[in-house]
Amino acid sequence: MIADKNPHLKIRRLGLAMLFAGLAFCAAPAAADPNPKMTLAQQKAKLLETLINTPAMKAAQDGKNPEVANWLAQSRTLLAQANSAISAAHPEEAIEQLDEALRNLSKASSLLTADGSSGVGAQKKQFDNHASQIESYRRTLQEMTSTPQTAAAARQLIVRIDAMSTEGRKLFDAGRHEEANKRMAAAYKLAVEEISRLRDGQEVVMRLQFNSPREEFDYEQKRYYSNEILVGMLIREERATGDARKQVDAYVDAANSVKSEALAKASASDYPAAVKEMEKANQQLNRALQMMGVPVF
Repeated sequence: MIADKNPHLKIRRLGLAMLFAGLAFCAAPAAADPNPKMTLAQQKAKLLETLINTPAMKAAQDGKNPEVANWLAQSRTLLAQANSAISAAHPEEAIEQLDEALRNLSKASSLLTADGSSGVGAQKKQFDNHASQIESYRRTLQEMTSTPQTAAAARQLIVRIDAMSTEGRKLFDAGRHEEANKRMAAAYKLAVEEISRLRDGQEVVMRLQFNSPREEFDYEQKRYYSNEILVGMLIREERATGDARKQVDAYVDAANSVKSEALAKASASDYPAAVKEMEKANQQLNRALQMMGVPVF
């Protein structure tokens, strides 16, 4: 948070070091967003569209579990309604619908994990997830080739990622599944790190006005809940494995611990202190999201 003469004005910078699941996000560097709620709604809509279209969710849509299919159908309907609300310049309505869609998608993801209704083996699922993520980042790089400052580096990166992905597919087809997934994970990591470097310095500035510390605390709580849902979904999508998963779990544990401290201060009506603690809790979840290739919002 950046200090301002108004004690209840929060200026939140949305870094572009990471992208929503590899989706391009265009914004004027260091410029205040004239309509932050609309920007937020558009970002969430892109994120939901990406999550709904992961290989696991696509497979589950026509899978054996009707409850999973129902939650997915509801999420798609809410996403369509939210996009209509965005087109009609009603961002608050869109955000409400998108949050509900995210909750429904989380329920579908939980059920999918519990009953294995996707019918996809763990190694194949992991490989498909990596391939989907890499393809999303590749589309981002294609867009970056139209920008003079990043064109040359983006083209070179596309060549490197394509070569690694091709090698990964050959390994998988040869039955060397573990090696294939390691190669795909390396390609994914390269894409994330290099796009982060190329995007470095770009940011959006959101100005959030609160009437009281209690209202700001409520905002931070809602942000925590949304981040918590998203972290859980991405973990079930196996966006983090091995040591990365251990680090994600550590961030989540730290977030829960700090959140408990925030709630204790809020119970004592010390909302300014509660806001600070809840911001720290959200920072831990943000780190978990970044470990899995997703930025904060």
